[in-house]
Amino acid sequence: MHSTIVLHANLQHAEIPVDHIQQVIQKSYIPVLSSLLELPKAEVVLNFTGVTLDILYNEFPEVLDLLREGIKNNKFELTGCGYSHPIFPLLPVEDMKKQIEFNQKIFEKALNYTPKGFWLPELAYDPLLPMFLKEYGYSYTFIDDELYNLSSPLLSDSNPHNNTYYSSSHYIVDFLKTKGLLRKLTRYRSTMKNIKKICKKTNFYPVELKGAKGTITGLKVPQSWSIITSAALLGFPFISLKKVIKLISNYKNQKGLIIPYVTDIESFGYRSFAEGKLMTEEDLRKLLSQLISIKGNQMILPINYLKDNKPSELGYMKTGSWAPDRRLDIWLRDEDNQKLERLLDDVRRYLVCINPEDIGDELWKHILLAENSDGRGWNPLPERRLDCFANALDALRIAKEKSLKKRKKS
Repeated sequence: MHSTIVLHANLQHAEIPVDHIQQVIQKSYIPVLSSLLELPKAEVVLNFTGVTLDILYNEFPEVLDLLREGIKNNKFELTGCGYSHPIFPLLPVEDMKKQIEFNQKIFEKALNYTPKGFWLPELAYDPLLPMFLKEYGYSYTFIDDELYNLSSPLLSDSNPHNNTYYSSSHYIVDFLKTKGLLRKLTRYRSTMKNIKKICKKTNFYPVELKGAKGTITGLKVPQSWSIITSAALLGFPFISLKKVIKLISNYKNQKGLIIPYVTDIESFGYRSFAEGKLMTEEDLRKLLSQLISIKGNQMILPINYLKDNKPSELGYMKTGSWAPDRRLDIWLRDEDNQKLERLLDDVRRYLVCINPEDIGDELWKHILLAENSDGRGWNPLPERRLDCFANALDALRIAKEKSLKKRKKS
């Protein structure tokens, strides 16, 4: 049995105020990374966005020192990402490339590191991505297990002729909508029971994803497992860490890469998922210690696992994300987001009039920062949304100036 977990770090998080960044570093990043380094046999995946690495490089080099130590000792594998954590299926092709390129540059500058795995922001996928990721040297990406299950055959909640796939997110949404203490308790027990059933059916085998041109290896991330593991760590009733570990141990004979937990690193020590309940690095340490103690289990970095375990299944995954409905509506339907896109469309009309070599990194960086998904979805703080607008306006101003300059020359 092989396993790992994934921790995601994003200092542009929708619910983290800019003036709290110091707190996040001191209460979360440093304690969690230090604890992971101290724990024998723990090998974990870390996804630090490009913007986050930029901030750490300029202001918090002590965090980079911890990352370097983990990489050197083969305890951490860092993944690539879009520089500003964008929703890739919503980007023009050139923007997709720039998001990847800017992210790779900061990895080289901050850590002298070249990731081979890729974390799709919000696990938002489209069939163009295998080609682009391979083009930039990536050999695998993480994918949403439930979106993959919805994709073959092509199922759709809006198509009455298909059998609806009832995901773990549906159970959570139903639970959250329930009113009344007794009804909520009953719904909660039913929710946990159904999510356990989904967990038991999870297939962790890697898959080779067919894209528009070419393929890429996909490692499945089951949201159901993260839900139930978080519930146990937060001390929710009718579920315990002991029960979660017992569920995981049922996979000890499976040859897939078991990924029972994916979460934001900020949820340890800084940000709570449930009011009055805050997880600490000790909770994470306890989870990993018990995971490692499963007989026959070996924590392993994905890049090492894939050396000896190639996908045997060739599959297709449709455009979507790991939002509750598996769609992109969170980032499409909001009026602010539509206005942001109109602003960026104005910028792109000017870009057509500028020689590619004259666009420059400053203009591109403003465009990429305006595409940050955390400023657009999941009920962001106003300052995060307004930061997207400010960068879009700066991009528009610079693009106009460059376009005018070119016209005057000609």
